Amino acid sequence: MSPCPVCGGPLGRNKNACSHACNSILRSNVKSCIICGESFQAPPSSEKVTCSPSCSTENRRQIAAAGINTPAIQKAHEQLPHSPLTGQFETHMHAKTWVIQSPTGEVYRCRNLKLWLRENEDLLDGTVKQAWDGFAKMKASQLGRRKRPLNQWKGWRLLEFSDE
Repeated sequence: MSPCPVCGGPLGRNKNACSHACNSILRSNVKSCIICGESFQAPPSSEKVTCSPSCSTENRRQIAAAGINTPAIQKAHEQLPHSPLTGQFETHMHAKTWVIQSPTGEVYRCRNLKLWLRENEDLLDGTVKQAWDGFAKMKASQLGRRKRPLNQWKGWRLLEFSDE
């Protein structure tokens, strides 16, 4: 009888290894890390090539330094501003419908609040980023997610919002 290929012990009822534990080790897929060379377990279908997060970071750093993905990344960055789903348009995939009221009482309805704030920056008392932060806090307050609710930002009020 031949010895167990994992531990060298005598083979039992299992014809491939001496125990279920050794058989599990024998059947597992072992890969070698492309950065440090250490062995690690991963399914055969996995595209994982590194053993740890630190080796993965180093692998990405080497790929970026070599410029392997540079043409694809540049092409994606060129297309982003023009895509109706990702550019600064009302059709942006994360755009929501907002109804806001100015300090003078004028009501504005917009889709994509960030775009509206950029286009109407002259109406604001602060920067676009400050206004966005104020409206986000008002929304969180209305959803009950803030300990200290915020009902207005420099006189601006959030009347309604929807995710449609």
